[in-house]
Amino acid sequence: MAPQKCNISRTRATSDPIGPTCSFVEYKDFKLVYRQYAALYIVVGVSDSENELSVYELVHNFVEVLDKYFSRVIMFNVDRVHIILDEMIQNGRVVETNRSRVLAPLAALDKMADG
Repeated sequence: MAPQKCNISRTRATSDPIGPTCSFVEYKDFKLVYRQYAALYIVVGVSDSENELSVYELVHNFVEVLDKYFSRVIMFNVDRVHIILDEMIQNGRVVETNRSRVLAPLAALDKMADG
């Protein structure tokens, strides 16, 4: 059986030639939206009917929330990352994008842990 071909397209997210890139990979009925932030890669798989630019904005918002909550390394706090994802996405739908509202449950958990 011959391997399937992938259609790969790269677009520039900004007009700055050194700025970040937003990448999309289409394969069969799926799209992969991926973005690199320093050493962190975020890859989201979506159906062909999804708008890849809205998923790109969701990834960017997710990274902004992570940046606001974590001052340093997140790899030791995977449970907190899952809480953030659960606050933003439920049943495959984006339900919240406001950073303060997304981080409110974590603030409550941190307050309970400290006091």
